[in-house]
Amino acid sequence: MGLISRLFEVRSTVMLKKGIEGTDARHRALSNNIANVDTPNYERATVSFEKELQRARFGTSFIGKTTDNRHFRIGGVGVVGEVTPRVVIDNNTRFRADRNNINIDEEMANLAENTQKNLALTDLLTRRYKGIRTILQQAGQT
Repeated sequence: MGLISRLFEVRSTVMLKKGIEGTDARHRALSNNIANVDTPNYERATVSFEKELQRARFGTSFIGKTTDNRHFRIGGVGVVGEVTPRVVIDNNTRFRADRNNINIDEEMANLAENTQKNLALTDLLTRRYKGIRTILQQAGQT
């Protein structure tokens, strides 16, 4: 892996990208929940990724070396990069006569919170990329 590609694979950059991926998946689930607020028997979807991301980030300080593509990765950026958002369907909660379990106020509040998280992560990643661009531009001038 070259120096430039390694700049984009720094653990914190991968964490930001995975955070954006997670908030994007959550946004799709929340939007779908809101769109189906009046659909009988609709089951609310949630997206889980923060705990898995934290486990991958802090789970081990040991980084294993792989000598074959079939080996499992242990620690390091690779493990963080493998975290994917998980959609969970809430089929236990029913509080409406039509068996739909969407509370529109809760979904709208969750959407607003998720949007703020996504904007913050996007801003941080944009700043990171601007910093990399500045480094590359300065290196090209020397």
